[in-house]
Amino acid sequence: MSVADEIKIWTIDSSGEVLSVEPTDRTKTEQSLEDTLAANPEMLMPGLTLVGRQTPISGGYLDLLGVDQNGQIVVFELKRGTLTREAVAQVIDYGSALESLNENDIASLIVKHGTLDIEDIDDFVDWYSQYSDEQQPASLKPVQMVLVGLGIDDNATRMVDFLANQGIQITLLTFYGYSYEGKTFLAKQVRIEPVQKEASRITLSRQERRKAREKAAIERARTLGVEGLLNAVIENFAQLGPHRWSPLTDGYTLYRTQIKLPDGNRFNGLYSIRFTEDKRARITFSPMAVHLCEEDFRNTKAFEFFREPPPNFPPTDRVSDQWYCLFTENEWQEHKEIALGLASAVRKEWNKAARGTG
Repeated sequence: MSVADEIKIWTIDSSGEVLSVEPTDRTKTEQSLEDTLAANPEMLMPGLTLVGRQTPISGGYLDLLGVDQNGQIVVFELKRGTLTREAVAQVIDYGSALESLNENDIASLIVKHGTLDIEDIDDFVDWYSQYSDEQQPASLKPVQMVLVGLGIDDNATRMVDFLANQGIQITLLTFYGYSYEGKTFLAKQVRIEPVQKEASRITLSRQERRKAREKAAIERARTLGVEGLLNAVIENFAQLGPHRWSPLTDGYTLYRTQIKLPDGNRFNGLYSIRFTEDKRARITFSPMAVHLCEEDFRNTKAFEFFREPPPNFPPTDRVSDQWYCLFTENEWQEHKEIALGLASAVRKEWNKAARGTG
């Protein structure tokens, strides 16, 4: 069956005239598809972050490797032509190879396999703990498998349908290219999606682990005698507006909507609020947070900022370090208005950048 037989697209102008949008040359779509998807992972899956491209594994190379918004690993097998039973067998081979690895092996596989479109990750365990609200990458599995192509034959459809109905997390995506007035359009069709009951179980387990980590952090803070200080700082920051809070063993990391700079780099971490063994609150701003309000940070004289290479947050073209400050309970009461004002300015600039107006 041809692409034109699969999906028809029309435009309707202001006068009501209907014009057909013609399928583009298939070869042109084939050549650009992988590069386009690597640079725009949201076309594959909402909330997806790619962590590898042409990643070597037993038996071959993974076309694209990602982590979805729930922290689960996804392997994408891209075919320039029609998806066949051979493509199904190949993605199962790759998925089973990943499934056989433990979390540390998967982390080692991902580290240092960034490309021009995909950022290198130096410390995957730390990156994952902040990305997915997980302290350790225990929720990477089961491996999700996604076949991506420009068409699919009946045998491949039947095989994937059978696997999906057995609870295997495998999906079919088909893209079609169209040309109109000098522009190329891509249409995506989700052919088969996996059953969701297993995903619900994983999400529940993640929520339980999140609560356990949060409880452990509070108990540790109470033992050190800094629970009141930690709660006060958290409550003060919460008044600035909604965040995505990720509990750590010694506090929280705060996130906002991911932003993408013109150079292709993506950022989603604003700052973390932690407690230290010497009973102080430590507020750490990511390089991107400092980047957005660099002059404000440099002009702050009321308290001292320390700098260090970030273990996870990527640097920007101007700011390579993360900045942090330390407060006792009395120091926080004295300087909190300035610290919160700085955090509020970062949020404002972050929101502008997320909307593309920064």
